[in-house]
Order: sequence, then structure tokens, then C-alpha cells
Amino acid sequence: MRTSSLLASVLVCASCAGATQQPAPGAAGPPGASAPGDTAGALAAQRGWWRAFVVADTAYLRARTSPELSLTLSGGRTYDRPAMLVQAATHTRGAGLEIGWAEESVRLAAPGVALVTSRGTEADGPRVAAYRYLTVLRRDGAGWRVTAAQSTRELAPTPRVPAAAAGPPADFAGAYRTPRGGVLRVVARDSALVLVEPSGQEVRMEPIGPGLFELDYVTMGSGIVRFAFPRDAGGRVTALVRLVTGMATTFPRMP
Repeated sequence: MRTSSLLASVLVCASCAGATQQPAPGAAGPPGASAPGDTAGALAAQRGWWRAFVVADTAYLRARTSPELSLTLSGGRTYDRPAMLVQAATHTRGAGLEIGWAEESVRLAAPGVALVTSRGTEADGPRVAAYRYLTVLRRDGAGWRVTAAQSTRELAPTPRVPAAAAGPPADFAGAYRTPRGGVLRVVARDSALVLVEPSGQEVRMEPIGPGLFELDYVTMGSGIVRFAFPRDAGGRVTALVRLVTGMATTFPRMP
């Protein structure tokens, strides 16, 4: 595919010592006014394209997207130009989001081809999602058009709460049976809980709500991992439930 070859060559060129990096430019000049070695307007075009995608501005996307577009979103799905337009049209609630930009970089990867990397945030009231963007743009007589793009979601830890808000530590301490017959132990330590795995490895769980805890780091394979402690009618904790994206694993409490 031509777009895949272009993206590969862009990434190779961008890593060369001769690649130029520029600060964020101001307003873009007239379409096609820049010299072949200039990136003026590329950053503004990248911002405009991603915003149009978020707010369902399909008219803008049609005008500023190359026919050979290849788009990969943080969920893992890939889209060509027609599929991207269909997906963008579903973002009917995007207009209410506040979009911010940071850590922006523009590099000339080849004559008339710019590579833009940036960090973006989408805020809906108190809820904020952060992304990393990689965007390849090609300039023609009508200006910059996006030809390849990718977003990567940045996982953010849940705000912590005081240990007392989670519940008495003694309620959670104890032993829990794994599906394979192993034993997990939960002990209270330093205003948090420590989960001791069957291997003896220890991981720290910090309080995020009543009966809810979260690992103090983002895992490589599962991302953010949370734990819930359900109770019976008498208020006794009956299990430890591990929560990862799309999966809940229950570890019954041992007598």
C-alpha cells in the first residue's frame, strides 16, 4: 500500500540528523504559498484535522484528507478514508469537549511531507482523556492534507482517596483463593493494601473509593488494574475481584 510505504519512509527520514524541528507556527499562510522545504501551516492543519474528527466535521475532513489515508486509533482499529468519514460522523457529542495541545513537534520528513507529533487532551467537565498523536501530512496545491495518522491513549491513574474512605483495613486483610488453587494474601501497610502473590511478589494497592483499590503503577499488559472487595448482607468481605479492561476475575475469601 502506498500509504504504508510513505509512513515507513517518513519515520526513517524523521530519525535522521538532518530532520528539522520547529516551534508551533502561527496562522497558516495561503495554500501552497510555502516552499517545498517549509513546514509552515502543518501544525495548524494537524490540529484542525483531529478536531474535525472529534466534532464530526466531515466537510473539513473531506477537504483535508488524502485519498490514501490510513488511520489507526487508540482502540486498535484501522480506517481508510471512507471508513474514517463514517466513524467521524458518529461523534455527535464531540462539540462539548475542550481540546488542548502540548508537546508539539513538526519535522520535514521529505519535500512536501511533514511529520507532526503532539499530545492532546479531551476534557468533558471533570473527565479528561489524554492522547499521543502521530500525523503525516502531504502538501499539494490546496494545502496540507493528512495521509496517515495514529492516536495512542495515555492511561491516567484514578485520584486517590484517604484510607478511611475505603473502609477499615482489617476488613480486607486475609487470604483469597485463585482459580488454580493458589493463595493471594492481602495485608494492610502504610495507609494502603499490599497484595502478596503466590510467588511471594508484592504489589501495592491504593484506595480510590469505598472498597475499591488500584495498583500504584500502570502494567504493561493490562494497563490500569483495579480491585473491588464485595460484601455479604452482614457486611463481611467475601471476595477480591480484579478488574481490568473487559474482564473481572473473582478470588473467593478463604475462611
